[in-house]
Amino acid sequence: MLLFNIIFSCFIMLFTSCGSDFNELDANAYVLTAEQDAASEQWQEYLFNHLSKRSAKKGLISRSEDDEHIAANQKQIHVEIAPDLNNDYCIQHTKEKLHLRVKTKAIATWMSYQLIESLGQVKKVINTDDLPPAIIKFNNQCKDFDFVYREPHYAPNTNIEYAALLGTNNLDSEWGIWGHNITRVLQDAPGIWAEVDGKITQEQYCFSSDSLYNQLKVYIQDNFSDKPEEGMKFMIAPNDNLLSCTCDRCQATGNTDKNAAPAVVLLINKLAKEFRQHQFFTIRYHSVNEPPAYEFEDNAGLFFSTIELPKITDLKDNSSFQSLIDEIEAWKSKTKTIYLWDYASNFDDYLTPLPSLSVLKAQLQGFKKEGVEGVFLNASGYDYSSFDDLKTYVAAALMINTELDIHTLTRAYFKKLYPKSHQLLADYYLQMEDDFAKKAKPYSLYAGFSEVKTSYFDADKFLSFNKALQSILPKTKGFEREALEKLLAAFRYTSLQIAYNKGTGTGGAFEVVNQQVRPNHAANTLIKQLKKDVDHGIIKRYKEADGELNDYLAQWTSYSEKLQKPNQLRPEQLLTALSNENDVLDKSVLADGVLGFSNDFHQGWLTANKQLTLVLEAGALSQKKTMQLRFLKNNRHKYAAPSRVAILQAGKPVFQTDISDVREGESVYTLSIPLDGLKADVVSEIKISSSNAQLSRLGLDEVQVFN
Repeated sequence: MLLFNIIFSCFIMLFTSCGSDFNELDANAYVLTAEQDAASEQWQEYLFNHLSKRSAKKGLISRSEDDEHIAANQKQIHVEIAPDLNNDYCIQHTKEKLHLRVKTKAIATWMSYQLIESLGQVKKVINTDDLPPAIIKFNNQCKDFDFVYREPHYAPNTNIEYAALLGTNNLDSEWGIWGHNITRVLQDAPGIWAEVDGKITQEQYCFSSDSLYNQLKVYIQDNFSDKPEEGMKFMIAPNDNLLSCTCDRCQATGNTDKNAAPAVVLLINKLAKEFRQHQFFTIRYHSVNEPPAYEFEDNAGLFFSTIELPKITDLKDNSSFQSLIDEIEAWKSKTKTIYLWDYASNFDDYLTPLPSLSVLKAQLQGFKKEGVEGVFLNASGYDYSSFDDLKTYVAAALMINTELDIHTLTRAYFKKLYPKSHQLLADYYLQMEDDFAKKAKPYSLYAGFSEVKTSYFDADKFLSFNKALQSILPKTKGFEREALEKLLAAFRYTSLQIAYNKGTGTGGAFEVVNQQVRPNHAANTLIKQLKKDVDHGIIKRYKEADGELNDYLAQWTSYSEKLQKPNQLRPEQLLTALSNENDVLDKSVLADGVLGFSNDFHQGWLTANKQLTLVLEAGALSQKKTMQLRFLKNNRHKYAAPSRVAILQAGKPVFQTDISDVREGESVYTLSIPLDGLKADVVSEIKISSSNAQLSRLGLDEVQVFN
């Protein structure tokens, strides 16, 4: 059989090179046949049922056990699942017969929908309105997918059936343990916790522990003994920190205080030997950082995190990319299976449009060239993000063939599924991709709106696009209507962000009424619309951590309760803001007249670590009586009130206070400073510092002065 496959593949390539290619699918009728084996016959049955359900013409689709009774005006479609095929799939196409051969059942499912959608283009009686465009042509070819493991982790791909249609992997159906989640299956027991600096800590595990191994073994036996013969996948990864166990047993495996890889790899090798039908992985991240002295089992492998790789299209002379490749090379002698845990989202803003596909294509091409076999693309996951349906489709296609054109894929997708708005959507999205690629700068994986608008987002183009899209919405129906309503709900968040950042200026969200700053009518309208979207379940979250839109909206609706007086400090009077390393910080939020949102350190806060210095010009405090400084408190993100605030004039302290904030449950600390004893005609330096080793970050939203 292997010899036949080699000969068959060579024949196809010869056939194609001779120019006798044929890709015309149109025919009067179609007869499905299959190789005489159970798997191929199941594929025939699957394809027949799905084509028949979609066909409005009786007799268009039929099936036969052989090819002897096929009429001259019928096209035979012959399917075959051949596990020993040299390629992932092969297509042989003549006028009379289309022969499809694939290596696995999963590829057969993908190929089925490629064929169904393509047939729908030539036979309008076959309804494929709900299917994304096919990405292959049915001409003579034998091809391999560019990556063995392909998972674009956007919300559409979390649907198991849709993932199968796209030919992608799905962690919910394929993984018994994923990510840093062994803690979900382990029970507290003697010996499972790590020893760090001579002390036992429950922040990390001891991976040489017999108890830990036995618990994992029992969990797999009890829950996955009846899974498919190709098995499940398990990620055995340390907790998400830098701690490494250095007990005697772990040190004997090769562990150091900075590298837990030896004990981790020995554990997954032990599990891999016990369960040969399954695959076991760990992740090169944090405490797993140097290759051990021994090799992985054949059914074990490694995920590499690309968290340090800038999201940029130009990989030539890119030192970060080269460092990643050098690390991968160092691990290649230990395992034949290397996948990447890649990233494709701004995890602090899922809803503002992000041009990520050009970067993805360039980096996938680079990964493929270096021998990477799989990619898990960590994106917005189960949460909605703007254009996530397009990105799922294009990312899936690129993981199959990195040479596909983004413009072609994007326009085809929108034209198929957004018949009324496709031109507008494609023009806007692709222009955004092209504009960002020209900048040759990376986008941040964790960026607030102030950074977003200087990185990849053009507010004016967005507002124009948003207005045009709203005018098209009434003309749409079905999937297009539902998808656009969700997209426009996301855009209401972005519109509010734009208005927030414009403050009390033109197009801003705020107005001053009776000497109080409050959201204006336009902002309140958007707030009410977005609240309605949330209540109706159209959209729920705007970022990965603490991202509930209800919490965001609560900051807007309670803003008037702050009874904020207009800030009398003009922006130009705040000369500079410096970090503890004398880096110049963006000071614009400190005198924009708008207070920060306490639920989000990106929303109106200037952030510094341990120390912050502000310089006010001479005259800034003239005829002013009080200064107010508001500091963010957030234990999770290490923000707290400062330990000391001092004001210096001519190098001498004129005000100083030590702060001992013991109030729990409050999200903001406000310091009021009397300005009576300060000179108005000299430069003032405000020195803010923290001595809190655990909560050392400073967040300041506004330097407010009042008369």
